[in-house]
Amino acid sequence: MSEQTILIVEDDSTIARFVELELRHAGFGVLMAGEGSTAIELLDSNQVDLVLLDLMLPGIDGIDVARHIRKRGSQVPILMLTARAETHDVVSGFEAGADDYLRKPFEIPELLSRVRALLKRSGTAQTPAAFEASGVSIDMERRLATLRGAPLDLTAKEFDLLAYLVSNAGRVISRDEILSSVWGAKHSTDSNVIEVFVCHLRNKIDDRENRVIQTIRGVGYFFARG
Repeated sequence: MSEQTILIVEDDSTIARFVELELRHAGFGVLMAGEGSTAIELLDSNQVDLVLLDLMLPGIDGIDVARHIRKRGSQVPILMLTARAETHDVVSGFEAGADDYLRKPFEIPELLSRVRALLKRSGTAQTPAAFEASGVSIDMERRLATLRGAPLDLTAKEFDLLAYLVSNAGRVISRDEILSSVWGAKHSTDSNVIEVFVCHLRNKIDDRENRVIQTIRGVGYFFARG
């Protein structure tokens, strides 16, 4: 099995070097970037299996780097590193295309666990090619969502959440299930993040009365079959 390559995008040289040594020790190849523009150049010229992306970068920040990655059509996993774990910062990262986030300071065992989980998820296809509920159709191969035939304008993470809800239509899904399956989070994540994304989806599928995506208080959510 070939060595997997991780791009570290971190302007703090001490943190970057420490993480680099730990990743190399764990058997990964590593590329380094101290600023957003360098990260974009490396991404455009190298095969990268995962990106460790600091939110706060000089010049082009982590949000814009994530947007660049997704605009290229790349689905490479992005693990966002941030000292600013306010809900709006985390939501901004997910909307830009991040798959998970890790608060600074962090422990190396947790970092490695997140990295391996994201790499494992990116290497498996566990979802059917297409499915539909309540007028919402999901095409996983083209990553296309439509509402009664009209394409929906969704961010990468909105698509992931909607696809998971639609594929599980007709049953109650707990917040923990959503975090684990959509965000890959086996940790405590601010539940407001899920609520914000659900609110966005309700607006985009014209679910003003919350009849399609129903909140089950204290448990999670229910997507109606239609």
